[in-house]
Amino acid sequence: MSTDIVIKKDERVTALLDERHILDQDIKQVIAAAEDTGVKLYQPDSERYLAKLKTDNATFYVEYSPAPDGYQVHTAYFHKSEIIKE
Repeated sequence: MSTDIVIKKDERVTALLDERHILDQDIKQVIAAAEDTGVKLYQPDSERYLAKLKTDNATFYVEYSPAPDGYQVHTAYFHKSEIIKE
């Protein structure tokens, strides 16, 4: 999975991701996985995609759209979870 992709963010999105402690590398991994596998939801009204990626301790969600020379990030969030076997 290539993470050499270019992401674009406006000031509002940059501030939101900083506040949520989401790194550019996290965003790139989610988009790269979605583009490599094709597993993503398409939102035709907004022409955006919603993708997710589960890591060892969190699941990341990114809403994005293709842009010239990369991808425009519109928002992202994550949640941490741990499944414990009883």
